[in-house]
Amino acid sequence: EDEAGGDAKLLAVPIEKVCGLYAYQKTYQDVSPWRLEMIAHFFEHYKDLDKGKWVKIKGWEGIEEAHKEIMDGVARYNSAEVKPAF
Repeated sequence: EDEAGGDAKLLAVPIEKVCGLYAYQKTYQDVSPWRLEMIAHFFEHYKDLDKGKWVKIKGWEGIEEAHKEIMDGVARYNSAEVKPAF
């Protein structure tokens, strides 16, 4: 969540074919607690220098929620009258 409302972030790693280093990490629960704390700390502080902006980490969700977030984003893009140019 941030000053504008809900603001989901996705934690993703490359597939094994691209980088075998993360082959055993299938869910956030496979990531060390220390690494999750580092990631959360980044997101809690990356807006610190932007006046009036803030971020609050509410926790971690699973694979199903991540897939839903992605598909909801695709649907929002497809239904938008004006498509952002990436």
